[in-house]
Amino acid sequence: MTRPVFATKRRPAAGAATGRLRGFGNLWRQEAAAWTRTRARWLQPLLWVGLLNGLMTFPLVFMRDLFASEFGGPAVAATDMFFSLAALATAAGAILLAHGAILGERQQGTAAWVLSKPVARTAFVLAKFAALSVGLLLTAVTLPAAIAYALLSFEGGAPLAVGRFAAAAGILALSLTWYLALTVMLGTLLDARAAVLAIPLASLVGGDVLIAAWGGFGMLGPWVLGRAASLLAQGGPLLSAWPLVATAVGAVSFVGVALWRFERQEL
Repeated sequence: MTRPVFATKRRPAAGAATGRLRGFGNLWRQEAAAWTRTRARWLQPLLWVGLLNGLMTFPLVFMRDLFASEFGGPAVAATDMFFSLAALATAAGAILLAHGAILGERQQGTAAWVLSKPVARTAFVLAKFAALSVGLLLTAVTLPAAIAYALLSFEGGAPLAVGRFAAAAGILALSLTWYLALTVMLGTLLDARAAVLAIPLASLVGGDVLIAAWGGFGMLGPWVLGRAASLLAQGGPLLSAWPLVATAVGAVSFVGVALWRFERQEL
């Protein structure tokens, strides 16, 4: 008498993502390869260090006499330059790199092809957002900030407060993430690449105009974070936590809207 054979449910392999994160690991490795296996692995760090840290050499090296009598001294001027430029340049870089991340694949049909495989739509969006975030945070924030810390500590003759400087760099990272999340969201909502690019850039360059019209606008997003980071790095107080909270909530909300929209989108 033969024994009955009972069907057993196959369990996913250890570490395999299921549900909304199905396929995230493979997608993440593919997106991260654009940063680690192409020219971006050395071009991006060189670009950001050359731009952000290169500007600091003017008050610290080439124009010391001018900045010694003006702008609060070389170290103060270099700190202001670094954080003010970093807040603008990293946000612009995030917008330029992310504006076609979702929309481009939708228009080319590659998103539909990828999603025909065992890949969840949530994983598709999150893999792109995560790879862009990690790549930019390492090359455009962490590395230049570490070099800026070393330059400013050498200028002052003693190390700066590392905790304050790290917190200031974290503020830059938060600002960058807000613009990145906004751009990714727009890539799921709009079909015109120009609009996906123009709206975040208009927010970036128009923030000061809106703040001049109504000061409270600065509490609603990342527009004052560059100045806040510079002040904190130099030992000053964090004037208000509201811009930080509003920026963090905004970034999370943008990602949430992007996930919601992409789940329901015709490809």
